[in-house]
Amino acid sequence: MTSKLPHALFPFAIAAACLPARADEAPPMVYGYVQLMNNYIGRGLSQSVGEPSVQAELDVNPGEGVYGNVSAVRIGWIDRITPGNRVHYEVDGVLGYRWLFGGAGEVRAGILQLQFPGHYVTGARKPDTTEVFAFIGWHGLNARLNYDLTDSFGTPDSRGSWYLDTNANWAVAPRWNLAAHVGRRHSQGTDPLTGASNGRLFSYADYKLSVARSFAHATSLTLAWSWTTADPAAYTLDGYDVRGRHVSVVLEKDFP
Repeated sequence: MTSKLPHALFPFAIAAACLPARADEAPPMVYGYVQLMNNYIGRGLSQSVGEPSVQAELDVNPGEGVYGNVSAVRIGWIDRITPGNRVHYEVDGVLGYRWLFGGAGEVRAGILQLQFPGHYVTGARKPDTTEVFAFIGWHGLNARLNYDLTDSFGTPDSRGSWYLDTNANWAVAPRWNLAAHVGRRHSQGTDPLTGASNGRLFSYADYKLSVARSFAHATSLTLAWSWTTADPAAYTLDGYDVRGRHVSVVLEKDFP
């Protein structure tokens, strides 16, 4: 399998974002979270190849106007694709603009840079990718479209690929939340060596159902079940089905 898999600096989030705020103060301009998980699922696929992972994110400006964030997450798929690679983290940066409307509505647009720092063997393609995105949310419903300005995650001739992410969330009881997700990944272009269609080989839909319980001290626990329609021949690494049917558990701590 070549580096077609789609999808985040990290303990820094704790130090930078954990200053307390008084109750009478405005929301903090800098905030973030840290997650521990048994399996990192991104865009429906196991980016950590079934291994435990840690993710952290640091955000600036929760309100209207220019905002940004940087995140990092432990991954495992690049090393499995090309033996000799030592690439253990994905680091993402976002710069965008946010509009708020109607008391419960939000629109965002911006650019996302995904970087995969590490050691690559000679000849290996780096999966660094640049995307633009648009997001709209209303109450518990939201949708986001990401469009690739570069080749997508190391796949030759794949510029113009996209991922559509739709979600619905319901607060069913105090501290309890249910969520459903449907995503669609479409790959553009053709393999320059074989002429095979990237769209036919690597496009898929993905689905997720989850339940979350919030606790004191800004912590939460989420249990999720996810699956995809991806081709197992294209999304199997060392015998592990990264597209598989995954049960994931995520423990999150928010700051501040």
